[in-house]
Amino acid sequence: MAIPIQMPSLSPTMTEGKIVKWLKKQGDKVSSGDAVAEVETDKSNLEIEAYDDGYLLQVLVGEGEMAKVGAPIAYIGAKGEKVGAGKQVAPAAAPPEQKPQPAPAAPAPQAAAKPASSGGGDNRIAIQMPSLSPTMTEGKIVKWLKKQGDKVSSGDAVAEVETDKSNLEIEAYDNGTLAEIVVGENQMAKVGAPIAYLTAKGAKAAPAAPAAQPKPPAPAPEKPAAAKPAAAPAQAGGRRLRASPVAKRIAREKGLDLTQVSGSGPSGRVVKRDIEEALARGPAAVPAAKKAPAAQPAPGVRPEPTVLPLSSMRKVIAQRMTEVKPGVPHFYLTIEVDMEAASKVREEAKAMDLKVSVNDLIVKAVAMAVRRYPKINVSLQGDKVVQFHSVDVGIAVALEEGLITPILRDADQKGLQAIASGVRELAERARKRALKPEEYTGGSITVSNLGMYGIDQFVAVINPPQASILAVGAVSEKAVVRDGQLAVRKMMTATLSCDHRVIDGAIGAEFLRELRGLLEHPTRLLF
Repeated sequence: MAIPIQMPSLSPTMTEGKIVKWLKKQGDKVSSGDAVAEVETDKSNLEIEAYDDGYLLQVLVGEGEMAKVGAPIAYIGAKGEKVGAGKQVAPAAAPPEQKPQPAPAAPAPQAAAKPASSGGGDNRIAIQMPSLSPTMTEGKIVKWLKKQGDKVSSGDAVAEVETDKSNLEIEAYDNGTLAEIVVGENQMAKVGAPIAYLTAKGAKAAPAAPAAQPKPPAPAPEKPAAAKPAAAPAQAGGRRLRASPVAKRIAREKGLDLTQVSGSGPSGRVVKRDIEEALARGPAAVPAAKKAPAAQPAPGVRPEPTVLPLSSMRKVIAQRMTEVKPGVPHFYLTIEVDMEAASKVREEAKAMDLKVSVNDLIVKAVAMAVRRYPKINVSLQGDKVVQFHSVDVGIAVALEEGLITPILRDADQKGLQAIASGVRELAERARKRALKPEEYTGGSITVSNLGMYGIDQFVAVINPPQASILAVGAVSEKAVVRDGQLAVRKMMTATLSCDHRVIDGAIGAEFLRELRGLLEHPTRLLF
């Protein structure tokens, strides 16, 4: 179904915008977050981003032409999809309504109070829940970074949102005052639904009442022990810790405690320069917050189970696995690989102070095998088979709340050292929930390795839209027959799951034969 790209409200006084330039042309592939057009507003020239993946099917408003706020300017959808002739896109007016968000108790009275001062909401601008990943349908507000009544400038981070993949910040696209918070902390909102409202400069905001209401009472017993010591340094005079999105990202990646960093930006805001200086000073400013030990139950008393809400990530995993397992006809092929020579390569690398793991060797071998057997580098999308011409290998990374598969791009063109450092860096950022959407979407094939948990063999469910996944077990010594003699060798079991709609058994078998040859003769990985 074709989806409209609408003219957004990019300034408090904007009623229409002019398309200065299309940055994508009709027929181009578009990913969520891509800038598709440059728009001239009454304030400045800004870029419009797409919130969906697909192809630019039709451009409705040409360069130099005007469009009203909320009007469709183009359509995106599946390749070759037809767009209806009419421009009947009623949803443009739907998002500003706050009816679908009944959770907060206070917004209803405030919504009634607004028209008296703002003339029916003309001065109110909705901050909507954006689509922050291709599979995102809803997000949870983890924390409001601005409180009701605060002044907001375009580009300010206003809230931290938990998506199905990671925690990201929502930025404001308008200047004004945060007039009303519709969705409180720890509450969910659908993509496109309003989570708050801004008023234009000069308009009065409602009293800051709703912000305090959404706090859930359940976690209260644990917070005094663990959360207070970390939060105290951040609040001087009751103020919230201020840091730029870039500073927060770098601090998260480097494991730096922001509460120990003095900000040199406006109003004491921590900026990139402050983070770099703190890192240069060394680890003194990075105290690790110790977890309070869990209270032990009295002898003979059975502890009560802990009830936790389903995380956004786990919801999407459940949904997608339910969709793919009945909907995709899997078949499985299993081989045993003699890892004796590969283990020696790893030991030699270790002796040279090079950090190369068995998994890195497997990723490299998988990438080269895919390059040599491109028939496995495909995906079924709708009624079309997509053949990929680059080799991008996904690496399954286990998180506390689920599983994510960061993608190592062009893995077949990378050396072992580059693969090793690339896999480590992606895995570390995945655990910190700091991956960008383009770093965990797409891919040719995924490697899922449970060998480090002592698992000898398992089968894995395909990670859509990919058509295959390799499940790797532990490398362990086994008795095998070599040249008619019993011998002890380091062996590994690998099982390939394939989508039988686009990959046949013979193709999977040829791929595994090549993979085994590369791992049993690892010098071939160098050529």
